[in-house]
Amino acid sequence: MKIFHRIKHFFRYLWVAQSKYYIHSPFVYQFYLNVLERKPDVAIDRINAGRSFLAKSKDFIYQTDLGTGKSHQRKLSMLESQVAVRPKYGEVLFRLARYLKPENVVELGTSVGISSGYLALGNDSAKVITLEGSKELTAQARLFHQFLNVSNVTYLEGNINNTLPELLADLKQVDLAFIDSNHSKQATLNYFESFLPYVHSNSVLVFDDIYWSAEMTEAWMDIKKHSDVKLTLEIYQFGIVLFRKENVERESFTLRY
Repeated sequence: MKIFHRIKHFFRYLWVAQSKYYIHSPFVYQFYLNVLERKPDVAIDRINAGRSFLAKSKDFIYQTDLGTGKSHQRKLSMLESQVAVRPKYGEVLFRLARYLKPENVVELGTSVGISSGYLALGNDSAKVITLEGSKELTAQARLFHQFLNVSNVTYLEGNINNTLPELLADLKQVDLAFIDSNHSKQATLNYFESFLPYVHSNSVLVFDDIYWSAEMTEAWMDIKKHSDVKLTLEIYQFGIVLFRKENVERESFTLRY
């Protein structure tokens, strides 16, 4: 069962994760200081205020399943608490965007707009493009971003298998991507392969829920072994992929967060 898979890997993570005092790579050490060390920020306070509003909401949102065409309803409060990125990890996205200063950011899976809110506020000069299959969720994300007063988010509705290739061909290269969509092994690997022709030495791909299921973990292990991947960082929830040409040998770090 998925829950046992997550628990097993969480305890493994606690056992092997390194703090900053045991990191010997200068690059990874600076990454730790700038991205993983939590610091107060008024922009994060704004997101927390928006999350609090959603958490208290009694409203429902109606979604249409792209595969079946059937509609179902879900509470906004449930989407905030159970589906959206947790605050702790949302702050990682915020500090990643602030530290890396990417020109363009691609997100797969908009949901109610919380993770793209972190990315957009992290670097308000970046162009954040978020892809979502549900028009109802996209509409809710627009409202959330209006609350945050962000104006650097572009929305692409429709099946991600169709919208992503067109977007990547138009962008030519991707600086930062957050992948939080279809959580099957094959879909995750397909997303990874789709991004590969458009990454550069400083590109970063962030995969959410790498220990959510055995399938997701298998996909993550395959990604780590890919010949183009030079450096991977794990913080349990996220698997972070870097393509640094400076790295002659492939390296992998599990970092305490």
